Amino acid sequence: MLKINLENIAFVLTLLIPFAIILGQAPSDILVSSISILFIINSFIHKDWSWTRIKWVKIIFFVWVYLIFASFFALDKTIGISHSILFVRFFLFAIALQYWVLSRPNYLKTLLYLLTISFGLVLFDTLIQFLNFDPVKGYGPDLLGFYSNDHFRLTGPFRSNIPGAYLSKYFYVVLCFILFLTTNLKLKMKEWIIVPIISLVFFVVFATGEAMSFASMGLGLVIFFFLTKKYKKKLIVCVPIVSILIFLIIKYNPVWQKIEILENNAWHNGTVYEIEIPCENNESQKCKKTFETQPFFTDVLKNFSETAYAETYKQSIIIWKDYPLTGIGIKNYTKACKLDKYRKNIKYFFCTTHPHNFYIQWLLETGILGLIGFLILLSYWFKHFLIKIKRENIKVLFFSPIITLCIIFWPIMSTGSFFSNRNASMNWFIIGVCLAINSLRKKKISFF
Repeated sequence: MLKINLENIAFVLTLLIPFAIILGQAPSDILVSSISILFIINSFIHKDWSWTRIKWVKIIFFVWVYLIFASFFALDKTIGISHSILFVRFFLFAIALQYWVLSRPNYLKTLLYLLTISFGLVLFDTLIQFLNFDPVKGYGPDLLGFYSNDHFRLTGPFRSNIPGAYLSKYFYVVLCFILFLTTNLKLKMKEWIIVPIISLVFFVVFATGEAMSFASMGLGLVIFFFLTKKYKKKLIVCVPIVSILIFLIIKYNPVWQKIEILENNAWHNGTVYEIEIPCENNESQKCKKTFETQPFFTDVLKNFSETAYAETYKQSIIIWKDYPLTGIGIKNYTKACKLDKYRKNIKYFFCTTHPHNFYIQWLLETGILGLIGFLILLSYWFKHFLIKIKRENIKVLFFSPIITLCIIFWPIMSTGSFFSNRNASMNWFIIGVCLAINSLRKKKISFF
């Protein structure tokens, strides 16, 4: 009875995760920690430690032990050690989803329904924010009455520039789940539902201004094209539709008619534009106000050496060369960047909180040994997912793990911090879901 109760409690908490991530860092972190603790308690009570024999679990706990060891050589040992020790909750969370919480097919199916609902809410909310533009406040309000905190970028319900990241990371799990559900429907041309879904999501993600999220979704579409036979023609049709929508948003977006671009530079907030708004002292008259925002993607590509990304990557490599084996320690980038010997390298940006690339972050903060451990873990996951795809003609839902993994860990992508709580909650949640999807393929269950 206790086993069932603990499992049910953990399951209910898991159902809240997609919505908690939207609410903020604290709610999702509390849920992740609670599920991890319940999982360990259940293992102690029932003396069930068989999950420790899972190969990727062995790898990840070896990496965790190394993180703690390397933290003793960190610039700030207190920060490095504390974050290394506590980060185990995300590992345990993903293990719990695969081995325990989502091991029942009906539990996984229920979660996928709720993930689809939360995805739809973010998509619709961000679209509403895009359709509303206030010259003074910027994009908004959305359904919750929120305005973007960046005058010319969409934030949706997050209050920060991450709706594109949320949509891109979860999109292919949601898409494949919807396609899986439609396979049993007796509807003509049901496979064509993929076209409006992809077109709308790509349109909204492009509108957010998160170029790397849009590009990573494009990568996912290419991978999906090579994996599937059934949807190849539909995916080809999506390309011109998305291209036309992007052309329309660039050429005829009424918001663009209200602004005047003054400067286009590749560095941080390098795009300067001017817009007419009612004067503060006399609203019947128009005054011009200047805003700054992130550079256009084309400007970043043309002048990459002058961008915040290039400067941060270069700074990270320069610092790493002085700490090649064990790195500077988790969450120590800002401290290192501000040291006198490194601060002089910063010209176009400032010392941010992380290197903005998972692989460079692992190299810098955990050293070459930590990066190798991370790559071994990723290699196992990729091999595990790909082998299963090659062995049989699988259902569309089982394409989602490998596509999602490619999107999250695309090497050339600018990313959030791997070790930040909110980003870790987003990543380890969907990784756990993908592992659970893959695990259930071995069982003869009605869900699949």
